[in-house]
Amino acid sequence: MALGTPGQPIFGAAPQNPGAVLAQVDQLRLAGRLADAERLCRSLVEGQPNLPNALNVLGLLVRARGDYVEAESLMRRAIAAAPREPALHNNLGNILYARGDQAGAESAYRKAIALKADYPDAYYHLGLVLREQGRSEEALAAQRRALALRPAYIQAQVQIGAILGETGAAADALALLDGAAAAAPGYYDAHYYRGIALSALERHAEAIPVLQAAVALAPGRHEARYVLAKAFAQAGRESDALLAYQRTFEAAPDFLPALYDFTALAWSMGNDVRSLQSYAYARGKIGDTPDLLLAEANLRMRFTDSIEAEALLRLARNKAPERADIANALGRALVLQTRLDESFPLFQEAIAAEPGSVRHRQDFGEALLKRGESGEALRVLDEALALAPHDQITLAYLALAARERGDSRYDALIDPSFVREYEIAPPPGFSDVAAFNRALAEELERLHTRKIAPLDQTLNNGTQTAGSLFTQKSRAIEAVREQIRAAVADYIASLPGDAAHPLLARKSADFAFAGSWSCRLRPSGFHTNHVHDQGWISSAYYVALPDEIAVGGQGGLKFGESKFRLGERDRPGRVIQPAVGKLVLFPSYFWHGTVPFQAADNRLAIAFDVVPGTPDGKRS
Repeated sequence: MALGTPGQPIFGAAPQNPGAVLAQVDQLRLAGRLADAERLCRSLVEGQPNLPNALNVLGLLVRARGDYVEAESLMRRAIAAAPREPALHNNLGNILYARGDQAGAESAYRKAIALKADYPDAYYHLGLVLREQGRSEEALAAQRRALALRPAYIQAQVQIGAILGETGAAADALALLDGAAAAAPGYYDAHYYRGIALSALERHAEAIPVLQAAVALAPGRHEARYVLAKAFAQAGRESDALLAYQRTFEAAPDFLPALYDFTALAWSMGNDVRSLQSYAYARGKIGDTPDLLLAEANLRMRFTDSIEAEALLRLARNKAPERADIANALGRALVLQTRLDESFPLFQEAIAAEPGSVRHRQDFGEALLKRGESGEALRVLDEALALAPHDQITLAYLALAARERGDSRYDALIDPSFVREYEIAPPPGFSDVAAFNRALAEELERLHTRKIAPLDQTLNNGTQTAGSLFTQKSRAIEAVREQIRAAVADYIASLPGDAAHPLLARKSADFAFAGSWSCRLRPSGFHTNHVHDQGWISSAYYVALPDEIAVGGQGGLKFGESKFRLGERDRPGRVIQPAVGKLVLFPSYFWHGTVPFQAADNRLAIAFDVVPGTPDGKRS
């Protein structure tokens, strides 16, 4: 019998009839008189200190008011008195899990299962702790076992759906979560994770009412509010999204993603948010916490306000001098002010504190490159590459350092043959390239609902579509996706094999689109020089171009010039002239940007990143 419910005698009555006392305790608990219930149960334990049922009930009551230390002590005393009772080990696991002791909780749940192999609650709780540790396959197995033992175990069913969604199997997740939400319409988690699965499948319009139902079930929780805001944004309902983001950080002022997304969306809708009033609101509610100061400073650096960012970071550093991320950010603020020598000790401190961090070495490498110390930059970036051999930012920076040093690795990394041009033929149903791209342009224009480029993108005087473009259900977009897929397959097949080369070592016939979007540049617009950190192979496909771009290099796609202005060597090595229907493919670590153009019309293109692997999320 389970020990999870107070007042259920399971070990037999003692001379003072503890079962009767515990029944009174349970009545008090159900009446909401928790303090009285605890006092009565404590008196029973004082009279019979080794009675496991009483110790268990008192432990549960103490845990309910948040005293996990005493609750653990009481539960361990109960276990000492009845070491082979599985429910006691399960309850101990719950207490340890609440305390943040995941290893202890896992051990307790496994002990409960060892004592009772058909114990669904122990499997369920074990699955929770394994999922929190990122051990998805083990967590999934535990939850599936719980559901097999108790087919109506909705909580386990929802956890299976959540794990499937996190591991890229959103369609499988949705099938389970649909059933869970129907069986338990009042269960918040079922609606919350169902909304996440729908959003992952780009079914944002369907996700919105599901997430609204979750919010209605638990108005005080911010998680569903946040996912709802993102669904509104992806569905093109920007005003609703802004309001939902605002309500999210009003409910949880320390939830930094909502603050950032609110600011970024407001900016892309044409609002001047550089005063960062949302961050001022949060600081007024929770104070100057190091995390909040760091988040605001990072955003101010995006607006090139490095002076104010430095002030915020100095304050954060005083509060948390041990934080490597704050030291790194302060170093970056100083780099923006060209105070390079002052930044070096901060990056070195961050690396020493977090020796496994790639980011700290990348940022240090950037500062060294700007200082002209390419040899030291090469050493630091080699360390970063050893930690993450396929990191595109590291490869891009390392190529610059190698070029500055005259190192032969530059020629191997930046092989001109890795840039290839394709002419995309009109798909079936379209008479010619021009007709197809006119239809495609019309569909893309409807998706450009924002007014300004996103905060974290490279567009100047342009806009970008939200979400994953290639998941759009439209005739022309689906058609161009398949034509592009064939070109990418040809590009990959043409690459030579070389296990020692960072691009070629990842060669795989299987690939997936890691991201896809459309960029619209207005006259005088351009992309600053950049690389794609989430890709393996990147791209540009030209849909509509002003006549002026056909001549004189205007609007061209340039390769080889970084954003750092490193000197005479830091110049474009190649410029490709755009043309409607042309697709350009290249390694994601290649520095690239565009030449500004002057014309009456916009420049409309599609871009995407490709990674090795399959569309179910399995990448290499």
